[in-house]
Amino acid sequence: MKKDLVSVLMVNYNHADTIEQSIRSVLEQTYSKLQLIIVDDGSTDNSVEIINSIEDPRIEVYEEKENKQICAVTNIGMKKVRGEYFARIDSDDLWEKNKLELQVEYLNEHPEHKICFTHVSIIDENDQVVDSELEKLYAVDYERQEEWLETFFFLGNCLPMTSVLMTTKIMVEIGDFNIAYRQLHDFDYWIRIAKKYPMAVIPKKLARIRRYESETNNSNISEKNTTRTYNEYVDIRRHFFDEMSDEVLKKTFGKYFKNGNAESREELECEKAFLLCSPLGQGKAISNVGIEYFVNLFQNKMMTDILDKNYGLNAKKFYELTGEHLYNDWKLQEKIQIIKEKNKKFEKTIEDKESRIKVLEEELRLRNKIIEDYENSTSWKLTKPLRKIGTIVKK
Repeated sequence: MKKDLVSVLMVNYNHADTIEQSIRSVLEQTYSKLQLIIVDDGSTDNSVEIINSIEDPRIEVYEEKENKQICAVTNIGMKKVRGEYFARIDSDDLWEKNKLELQVEYLNEHPEHKICFTHVSIIDENDQVVDSELEKLYAVDYERQEEWLETFFFLGNCLPMTSVLMTTKIMVEIGDFNIAYRQLHDFDYWIRIAKKYPMAVIPKKLARIRRYESETNNSNISEKNTTRTYNEYVDIRRHFFDEMSDEVLKKTFGKYFKNGNAESREELECEKAFLLCSPLGQGKAISNVGIEYFVNLFQNKMMTDILDKNYGLNAKKFYELTGEHLYNDWKLQEKIQIIKEKNKKFEKTIEDKESRIKVLEEELRLRNKIIEDYENSTSWKLTKPLRKIGTIVKK
């Protein structure tokens, strides 16, 4: 039986410590009909020497003299693809030996799917599997298109680049990665695919993704990367409904519509604005993206009338929304949340102390009552002379 060629793209920047291991994990796949495209993004370490030391006719090496960043070199590598299938791996991640074989087999058996992913394990710098919330995030297995789009819109990315295998036809149709995005370039790509095609997941851990504590890796958790991720997420959400058909929009988000009977183009535009106002990720504040969408709608007299008549949203009520804090930076929000948590603890401490004071006051009242009762007793009064004599004797 004829085997299709799988083109694997690996981009690299200064991963001399891991790249050989990553290359070996591709070359040692049980599915051996491969084209391994390696694009070096102007590395300043000895990555290229290590790559060139590995002799295998399936390897094609392309060197960039200057560092162009991950999206640009990925797009360069995609132009070199010759196979019927396309896969992507980073130069510090690893594949299990049967990853490609299982994925090619799956896509052949399920022609309705043109792209599939797998579950993954998270490893550290020492190749040790670590317990990570990221692994749980990636452990998804949705079947329906609307489930993917709903998750992408309300929660964010849940698919790792290293686990993907897709037909080259889809890759060509969807086009290049958006070089405006560094942290979420893959997330943007999955959304563009999900608007048109169903996606599948093989629920087996067939890839190992490396995560670092230091700032040498694009996926590390640093304030700058987290800020960039937030900013890119906001922009991706701004364009979420671009090129989405009305049918897919209603099928995916109809249950969230303000007007469950919305059908016309104008009504659906209103529904998009309300959806875009929903909080970003796990936040609670109104999204500024939705407010901006409403601002554009209010420029149109027909849209203004529909918003007022069908949704009860006039200019006065809209001003209430724009009175909210819409443009807070995530870091500022985080600090505010920390202060709120500290205030809660402080208030709880005060409350506990006030309760303790009340208990002590009640205890004091009872003791004073006992003393008062005792002093007013007959025995206390009869022994008063004896107590005086005792005081004199003591002196």
